[in-house]
Amino acid sequence: MATMTAPFAFPVLRRSENHTGAPSEISAYRMVITYILVLPLLFFAVRGNFSFEYTAQNNAQTGIYGSLMIANYGSGSALHSLELCFYYGIICLAVFPYMKQLMPVILENKLSFALPLWAVFSTVWSQEPKRSFAFAITVVINTVFAIFLAVRFKPKQQMQLFLLVGLVATLGSFLIIGGMPKAGIDYKNHTIGCEGIYPHKNICGVLTAIFMLPAYFYRFKGNSAAFKKASYLFCAVVLSAISTSRTGWLVLLCCLLFVYLAKNLRRFSVLERILVISTLPALATAAGCLIYLYRAELLKLMDKSATLSGRTIIWHAVFLSIMKRPLFGFGYDAFWIGFKGEAIHLALASGAPGLANAENALFQLCLEVGLVGVILILAILGQGVWRAIQCYRSDTPGYALWYMSMIFVEVLALVDGQRYMIPHSIEWTILVFSNACLAMEVKRQRALVTA
Repeated sequence: MATMTAPFAFPVLRRSENHTGAPSEISAYRMVITYILVLPLLFFAVRGNFSFEYTAQNNAQTGIYGSLMIANYGSGSALHSLELCFYYGIICLAVFPYMKQLMPVILENKLSFALPLWAVFSTVWSQEPKRSFAFAITVVINTVFAIFLAVRFKPKQQMQLFLLVGLVATLGSFLIIGGMPKAGIDYKNHTIGCEGIYPHKNICGVLTAIFMLPAYFYRFKGNSAAFKKASYLFCAVVLSAISTSRTGWLVLLCCLLFVYLAKNLRRFSVLERILVISTLPALATAAGCLIYLYRAELLKLMDKSATLSGRTIIWHAVFLSIMKRPLFGFGYDAFWIGFKGEAIHLALASGAPGLANAENALFQLCLEVGLVGVILILAILGQGVWRAIQCYRSDTPGYALWYMSMIFVEVLALVDGQRYMIPHSIEWTILVFSNACLAMEVKRQRALVTA
């Protein structure tokens, strides 16, 4: 029988090497709710599309022509509607009993709800009002779900939950790759790579890097603790490698650098930390100059053209579309709706008839919810970064570093081509969840100071 814990408000913890919670804290692996919530989290990890459900579309033609190859694209299917009802039903059933406890945290994190509510409001001017409204409501539910995860589970339990989801996703991906190669290998791109349970190899690479993050900060127990940690990370690294996702590799390298700095800078004094951090902009500028000077060699090494596989052409065309509705956009998730609407002009201008992505997080958001939406997402990211700075100190617990690392990955999306607030996406869950948890950690640290 599941053991129910009280809503979490970051109690004062004894400082210990693991920094993950009180000794009496029950393991998430002994709670039935943990295994139930793995299902919707996996659904969000694959953005609502498991690879084995769409094997017929896993080919080069779909990679070129996109939604043009999919009959009745955008109209949905009865099976997918049942899936949505099932997974969101689980979330609603889990969250509803805790709504009273969630409300104070929701109000404290109202900025995280501003963008989803703006998406709901975009129904008024959307190219596809019904579509915008339906998907915006699911994002609101996802946002509440993220707050629920922050309140319902203690830090150690949160890490265990995400480790479990990462383990299932990684092992499941290997199983699909080996047993159903037509689904597990991405044939939509000219560079073939493994996608596992995910709908695209880039999503596989990036999400695998994200699921590795809790393992860097969690203290595995038992005589085989080191083996457990090494095995988990090894499997994830192998999956990232065989995905052949350059984006995933870069995210993984950036995460490793962040983890190294986050762990080791704690040992420095405040002045030393400021000196080290102040050198980062100079190092970034120097790295940028080197990348620019040797861009031809780097692009060749990454098997990319001078246009970054056509991205610069797409960005120019996207900018022209943005200027037609700069403030409000074309409606949440109502721009890439097949070969119709404003997407037709963008596809023709970029020479990519199957284009379904602006290849830039801010451009994508601007197309859908305008500059207002861009300002809101930047405010949310800025809030998360500020809370991370407030939490970072010499005795910062490991779980707080994990929250910070996830905020870091979300900031990386500004440059790595990922998108913000996609329907049914775990990335949005993670952003809201990490932001809320950091707010709780700030309050806990202030309570320690005043105690």
